Amino acid sequence: TVRIVPLPLKAMATAERPILVTGATLVFDDDTAGYGGPPGAVYAREVTNPEEVKAGLMELGVPRGLAQTLADEDAKIGLRIYLLDNSGSTAACDGNILKNMSMQSCTRWEEICHMAEEHARWNMTIGVPCEFLLLNCPAKDVGQLLEGRDYVHLHRSKQASEADQLASLRKMLDRNGPRGVTPMTKRVNEIHDRIKTQFTHLINEGQYVFFTIATDGMPTAPNSGDSTEQDQRDFVKALRDLCMDTPVQLVIRLCTDDDKTVDFYNKLDEELELPLDILDDICGEAKEIYDNGNRWLAYTPLMHKIREAGSMFKLLDLLDERALAGTEIQRLVTLLSGSADPLPSDPKLFCEAVARMAETSKPVFDARLKRNGPFVDVQQLRGAMGVGGGCCAVM
Repeated sequence: TVRIVPLPLKAMATAERPILVTGATLVFDDDTAGYGGPPGAVYAREVTNPEEVKAGLMELGVPRGLAQTLADEDAKIGLRIYLLDNSGSTAACDGNILKNMSMQSCTRWEEICHMAEEHARWNMTIGVPCEFLLLNCPAKDVGQLLEGRDYVHLHRSKQASEADQLASLRKMLDRNGPRGVTPMTKRVNEIHDRIKTQFTHLINEGQYVFFTIATDGMPTAPNSGDSTEQDQRDFVKALRDLCMDTPVQLVIRLCTDDDKTVDFYNKLDEELELPLDILDDICGEAKEIYDNGNRWLAYTPLMHKIREAGSMFKLLDLLDERALAGTEIQRLVTLLSGSADPLPSDPKLFCEAVARMAETSKPVFDARLKRNGPFVDVQQLRGAMGVGGGCCAVM
């Protein structure tokens, strides 16, 4: 299985730091506070068997084909980082979370906390190291970060059990409610500096850091509640520098319906040539995907979680940008179908095969309709594939 392995420091005392370990994917030494566990420990993520990762993903409910695709890219994931916005505005009560297959109102901070805990369990199950860092934390600078107070780093090799590690995340979230402003540029630059210490080894191992920012606001200076044009330019520069200088895949998960904020981030996605995906909450994404022509798809919590964590499977990124072409639809539907066998390539036969599968497959939660149903709308699928039914044809 995937695991983080502690390595003795004295065995590497003569090596230059950071240290590269043959056969490992990530190594952290005592200078990289927050990424390697307690001071004085060194950790490496071992390369894993994709079949083991696939089994773990299927245990989480990922369909067979999609689980295989994600398992194949797992070896490229060195670390996931989640920056959690706990600024004062996250106390607003217009958040939404999915519980027991129904949407429930909550504060924006509760929505962010819910996402963090869901992703902690997800990453622990499949063995990906992950870190959750507060935007506004007691530490005044990166050198003063304290695990359990300012951030939590989760991985399987820790002596603490999975339940205890998840409890430590919950404890940190409970102790650090909404307060302060939105100094995201400062935090992004700090994370940039920390990732850069591992840059050479990530490149050598073909590794990436997946970085998710969960926020409800626009960037501000550390001592101001107003987001100026200069603040916004500084934030854009910080993102650009991060992506150009380090092997990072970015996701910005918005926890707000404020038009000005949403427009700012959507323009980032449209104008910047960066490995960046901007996401709304699950209902907002489901509507956007539907409005962009992919009406055949039931957008599920599982798909949303995969996109929040970041993925190299670019068809998922395209869903809220444009209607997929016929061949793209066939590929995605095949992966979501759970079928162990290839589906027909002929559009008509393909739709007939999917229709039979939809009748017998386990229902999924459709976030747009807010109810359970088949994983695809077969009538809309036929229209999208140009074989009758639905309201559009995309080839």
